[in-house]
Amino acid sequence: MTTAITAEEAKTIEINPVIVGNLAAFVAAVMPIAQQMMRGDVVEALIKHTDNVITATAIGACVPRDRLDASGTDALAILAARVMEVNADFFARRLLPELTQVAGRIGATFSDPSIVALTTGLSASQQPESTTAA
Repeated sequence: MTTAITAEEAKTIEINPVIVGNLAAFVAAVMPIAQQMMRGDVVEALIKHTDNVITATAIGACVPRDRLDASGTDALAILAARVMEVNADFFARRLLPELTQVAGRIGATFSDPSIVALTTGLSASQQPESTTAA
């Protein structure tokens, strides 16, 4: 028989950032929720994607899904908030800035005339002149 997580236990479970091995499943669970929330529909996001909330919470809290399924909504709410708080910090402060820097470097690389020539088959002298506003 599966033991439910109590609200008191949910407050004491150690929450760490999601490990690499669980990252793909965690992101897959979180993305539909995040997309809906970005449209300003927080309540609808949680209602429409309840299974995703439970999955992301189980992954982020490193608890078996069946234990979370057997628990009350208070335990889910506590754990979900804690998981999102710990992992939002990682995504917002570490991963997003790193990806932004990489995207900038990639963009700069692909705007280099020699790279453009390689990818388009045009020599640098055949490239259209860039127009910049004065």
